[in-house]
Amino acid sequence: MSLPVSPNSGPFEPDHQNPDRRLFYLKSLYELTAELSPITDSERLLNTFLLMVMGVIGSASGTILVVDRNNHTVLQSVRGAGPVGNWSIDQAEKSLYVGFTAAETRQLTPMSVTFIRDPAAVFPNAEIGMDVHTALLFMVDDALLGLIHLGAPLDTGALTTESRELLSGMSAGFMVFLKNVRAFETVQALNADLNRINDDLRQTIADLTEARNQIRLLEFARIRLKQLVQKEVSRVGRFRMIDTVLILIITTTLSILFNFSNPNGMPLLPETVFRTPAPKIDIQTLHQRLTRKDVILVDARPQELFDQGHLSDAINVPAPLFDIIYAMKLGPILEPDSAIVVYGRTISRRYDEEVAWSLLQRHEKVLVLTDGWHTKGDRPAS
Repeated sequence: MSLPVSPNSGPFEPDHQNPDRRLFYLKSLYELTAELSPITDSERLLNTFLLMVMGVIGSASGTILVVDRNNHTVLQSVRGAGPVGNWSIDQAEKSLYVGFTAAETRQLTPMSVTFIRDPAAVFPNAEIGMDVHTALLFMVDDALLGLIHLGAPLDTGALTTESRELLSGMSAGFMVFLKNVRAFETVQALNADLNRINDDLRQTIADLTEARNQIRLLEFARIRLKQLVQKEVSRVGRFRMIDTVLILIITTTLSILFNFSNPNGMPLLPETVFRTPAPKIDIQTLHQRLTRKDVILVDARPQELFDQGHLSDAINVPAPLFDIIYAMKLGPILEPDSAIVVYGRTISRRYDEEVAWSLLQRHEKVLVLTDGWHTKGDRPAS
C-alpha cells in the first residue's frame, strides 16, 4: 500500500531504491504474515505486530491502541514506553479524534491507513509515555479504529519513502488479521453462550424425564390403591364416609411427604407468591415518558400474540426465550440509566410479571404497565 509523501508531513527522506532494502522490506511483509496468521487472540496479535514493526523500523519504544466501538472496549499494547495506565473508551476516542485532525488523509475508508503530521506535537510525552517520532491512524471499519505510535529509530535518522510504504503495508496486513481475530472471538463468545444454553436445555430435559418417571410411579400407586379400595368396599359391602376421609388424608400426607423428600419435587405454592413485584406505571405516565424517549418497551407475550398487534418500537421478549433474546436484542442496547416498561398479559397468564422479574435480576429500572395496552388512545402496531 503506497501513500504520497508531503514535503511538510515530517522527517522523511527518499531511499533511492536500494535493492537490499527492498528485499528486506519484502521479507518483512512475508514474516509478518507468517507470524500473525496462526494467532487467534487480540492481545497476542497486538503484541506480536508491535514488536515486529519496532524491529523493522528500529524503534526502541512503541504503542498500539485499538478502539472497538461495538463492544465499547479498548485494546492496547505498550513496549519500551513509560507507564500510562489503561485507556478508557472516552480517552481513546479523544485520542483518535486528535489524530484524525492531524492526519495526512482526512477521508478514511474501511481498511485504510494514514500517517499523522507532526506526531510529537499532537501526542505529548505525558499522554503516550514516550517521545513520538512516527504515528499512524488506521480504520478497519466504522466500529474498529486504532493508532500506532513509534519512538525515534535507533539510528535517529528520518524515515525513508520506502520505510513509510513498509509501515503502511504492514499496517494494512495487520488490519486484515485484526478483523479476522475479532470475528473469531465474537464467534467463540456466541458458541460459549450457545453451549451454556444447551447445557441448561439438557438439564431441563433430564428433569422432565425424571418427573415423568415419578408420575408413572404415582399413577401406578394410584391404580393399586384404587384396586385395594374397591376390593375392601366389595368385601365390607358398605363404605362409610369416614373411610373416604381417612383414605384422602393418608393419600395427601403420603403425597406431600414424597414431594418434600424428592429433590425435584414441585413447590406447593408458585414462586410468584414470594417475588417482590416490579413497580407499576400507568398508560398516561408512559405516554409522557415516551415523548422524552427515556424508556424501552418490552412485549412479554408469546410471538404469535405479538405478531397480531403490539405497541410501536416494542421488543418481543417471551418468558421461555428470555435468556436468548435478552443476550441478542435487549442487553446490547441497555444503558445503566435506561428504564424498561414491560406489558402483555392475558386472562390466564401474567407474562409481563414473569419477564419483569427476570429483568430485575439484571437491571434496576423495570416497570410494569398496569392499564394494559388496548386502552383508549393506544393503537397496536401492525
